[in-house]
Amino acid sequence: DGMIEDNFFCLPGDDVRVTLPSSGSPPKPIHESFTVVDFYESKMSEYDSSFAFVPLRRLQELRGMIDPVTGAAAVTSIQLKLRDGVTLSTVRDKLRARFPADQFPVRIQTWRDMQGPLLAAVRMETTILNILLFLIIAVAGFGILATFFMIVVEKTRDVGILKSLGAPSSGVMSIFLTYGFSLGLAGSGVGMVLGLAFVANINEIAAALEWCTGHEVFDPTVYYFHKIPTIINGFTIGWIVVGAIFIAVMASVLPALRAARLHPVEALRYE
Repeated sequence: DGMIEDNFFCLPGDDVRVTLPSSGSPPKPIHESFTVVDFYESKMSEYDSSFAFVPLRRLQELRGMIDPVTGAAAVTSIQLKLRDGVTLSTVRDKLRARFPADQFPVRIQTWRDMQGPLLAAVRMETTILNILLFLIIAVAGFGILATFFMIVVEKTRDVGILKSLGAPSSGVMSIFLTYGFSLGLAGSGVGMVLGLAFVANINEIAAALEWCTGHEVFDPTVYYFHKIPTIINGFTIGWIVVGAIFIAVMASVLPALRAARLHPVEALRYE
């Protein structure tokens, strides 16, 4: 019926038999029984589909990662969680300087390094979306250009009267430029408000579309996240609004020049 349901192969209290490789050379398969005690969900499908948590000491014993003489236990990876605001590359470079690759058999990388191809694809999609956005705005700019030319044609007599009364060409031009600026300011403001409202309720909108169409809009197994993630960047919003206003003003320059160059006699000859 178009709905996603969780089907559990095992429930808390069930025993499962796990096969894992030993840490020796060559590795050998090791079989061990574990009891499921609970479920954990990180909301990241890539991790939830492949991770199982077991006691670390027990896992080290099974894989032979404990030195029988010293009792020291080994691990295959160490993950560090940094405080907010810390630069990942700076910490990575300091650790690499402390543990050079030619002296220590370790590989130090950030989550951005590990997810490099995925992040590169996301950046490419973001770039294409920005290009498409400004193409749409440019089309709107051509619409403003055509509308302003029609206004100049319709207001030829009015412009001629103004110039015959002594209005300077710069004053006539400023009227149309101000109109274009006001139009761009109003349009970008309304668009910004509607866009922010859409982003704030994007998951609810997706749920409504799923209910109407019967098809899933955002598949968490494909996009990794259980819901559509959104980040509102003030700088991005600012330059988009400024760009839209700039395009609206630039679209009104040519009609404003034409209106400013109208001669009063030519404008009123056939009126």
